[in-house]
Amino acid sequence: MLSGNHSKTDTGKWMAVVNPNAGGRKGEKDWPGISRLLDEAGIGYDHVLTGHRGHAIELTENAIAAGFRQFIVVGGDGTLNELVNGVFRQKTCDPKEILIAMVPVGTGNDWGRMYGFPKKYRKAVNLIRKGRHFTQDVGHIRYHDEKGEQERYFVNVSGMGYDALVAEKTNRMKEKGKGGTLSYLLNIFTGLFQYRYVHFIITLDGSEVFNGRVLSMNLGICRYNGGGLMQVPF
Repeated sequence: MLSGNHSKTDTGKWMAVVNPNAGGRKGEKDWPGISRLLDEAGIGYDHVLTGHRGHAIELTENAIAAGFRQFIVVGGDGTLNELVNGVFRQKTCDPKEILIAMVPVGTGNDWGRMYGFPKKYRKAVNLIRKGRHFTQDVGHIRYHDEKGEQERYFVNVSGMGYDALVAEKTNRMKEKGKGGTLSYLLNIFTGLFQYRYVHFIITLDGSEVFNGRVLSMNLGICRYNGGGLMQVPF
């Protein structure tokens, strides 16, 4: 869990952000059982279903504006990433007021792997019931694309260059109900025929530290991506 203090506007209830497409449609299939576990644990919650890529960002912003300060991600790393971006893009409250929990149903679940989150739904719900939590850093990246300057927040690993191409190809497969470690490994090899080197200008604390062509680069707060590949060990 990521945690902070709660404001007086807190509804006191959790908002479960459910991705039906997570884990090859496991989110859709398993949500009724997960919701029963939440009910049995006495956890008060509302829920919303994501409908497309980026939707969890919007749903999170709206929920915070409505007074929710506690969120349960029912999905995978992509759903978690969108929820975190919703938290940091909204202007209603300080992000430190937000508490995030997770019931992992994705194909990779790399963020949960870092902290040893249980894969069994009942055990994950029990962690939420116990209220055990910790505080984690959040990464913030600014970059440019065809639309101009963009920004993104992350709590696991941010891949650039070749890794970003592989992630994009894998995400497209996930949207079609496919994905996971095998898909990621497949795209590592097929992407070699598509990739072109990218010119990077990297600054650190305001000073330029690199200017040149890059094959691939990862920035990691946690260790794993791609369904258990340890690309940023520490």
